[in-house]
Amino acid sequence: MSSTLNFEQILDIFPNKVSWEYDAIVIAGPTCVGKSAIAIELAQKIDGVILNADSVQVYSDLKLLSARPSEEDQQGIPHFLYGYVDAFTNYSVADWLADLKLTLNKAKQIKKVPIIVGGSGLYINAVINGIAKIPNISEKNKKISLNKYNEIGIEKFKQLNGQIDPDFVNVNYDKQRLIRAYSVFLETKKNMTFWHNQPREGKLEKKIFSLMVKSERSAIYRNCDIRFDKMLASGALGEVETLWKNKIDRSLPISKSLGVKWLLQYLDSLISYEDAVNLSKRDTRRYVKRQFTWFSHNYIPNKTLYI
Repeated sequence: MSSTLNFEQILDIFPNKVSWEYDAIVIAGPTCVGKSAIAIELAQKIDGVILNADSVQVYSDLKLLSARPSEEDQQGIPHFLYGYVDAFTNYSVADWLADLKLTLNKAKQIKKVPIIVGGSGLYINAVINGIAKIPNISEKNKKISLNKYNEIGIEKFKQLNGQIDPDFVNVNYDKQRLIRAYSVFLETKKNMTFWHNQPREGKLEKKIFSLMVKSERSAIYRNCDIRFDKMLASGALGEVETLWKNKIDRSLPISKSLGVKWLLQYLDSLISYEDAVNLSKRDTRRYVKRQFTWFSHNYIPNKTLYI
């Protein structure tokens, strides 16, 4: 990110000096648009720390493929919530929100302004609006749900969930979410749509100053293609190969993340390396398109930066 970016345009959203005690900054936008570089420069100017709100950058196993900030980038600016979750963990937005709040306390102790940076809509939404308060599910009902899935297979299990909650199944149809939905129904006798319509809890009790970073979509697509090639040249395939050798569960979130899914299939000898690369780039472009759509409908920033 060029240092010529006019940070006065950013700082003028603050009525006075931003408070490390009472305020938080959210920098959101599509992948590969330059959010991290802006966050680092802003942190230098306002004595801030950077907190990750990207659902893939939390994983310790994907330093390269998640485009985690480098050690050089992190020099002088404390970075939190990067690379601390094991790939074999079924990590959720609720887990992240709990970790975020603990980390905000650390930022408060060292009197630094928290700057939350990411492109994961669920994470950003949790910060601003909280999450649905679904009761804890017993191990018994989790096991019953998993056994039911294994007994009847995914198609019939989709149909079963569709009878309980058609709205949810229309947009959530992977193994992990279906098992979760069925276990919630067993536990509470209420479906996921009911719980998602309840008042949310857990939003940040701070004044939030929100920024949106945007660029031309074609430029972002081009940057994503270039970055993916650089990731591979730096050894990103080796990260996925480690997961593959350890027989990563393909239903876990990390197995479906950008790049990982198709590189796993290449290592399975199901597709060629060239196809894995092209399909990964295609999925990244589709993801960027979904991000544009989500942010346009769900994120109203104090300021939008066009770069």
